[in-house]
Amino acid sequence: MSEYTVTMSFSGVRSRILVTAGTDEILRAVLPAPRQVRHTQAALSFLESLALWLDQSPRVVVSAAEVDATSLFGLTDDFGTPQRGVYYHVEVVEPTRRRRGKRLVGVGEFRDVRQLSLISEGRP
Repeated sequence: MSEYTVTMSFSGVRSRILVTAGTDEILRAVLPAPRQVRHTQAALSFLESLALWLDQSPRVVVSAAEVDATSLFGLTDDFGTPQRGVYYHVEVVEPTRRRRGKRLVGVGEFRDVRQLSLISEGRP
């Protein structure tokens, strides 16, 4: 069974989410910016639902232009410290480059978002 990784990248313009199974992409989403989302539990509810669907807790890798974007959703505290829940464990990373796997087409480029999830693979 492949490890699932949810990579979330937040900016002032949009939120991008990439879900992978091993090196294969299984879901891409471009959603409104964090400041446009009225329900602060939206990200945590998404992660819980996804974990239930997959029947396992995925790794969650986040990156944000501003620390308050991740704390707004409860993924980190106000200081940027990653939070842990029953259905997720958050890692905060910066982008780097790695090997390319199978890609989905049609929703835009996710290269920088994908790289965020790959950075944390070597971390304990």
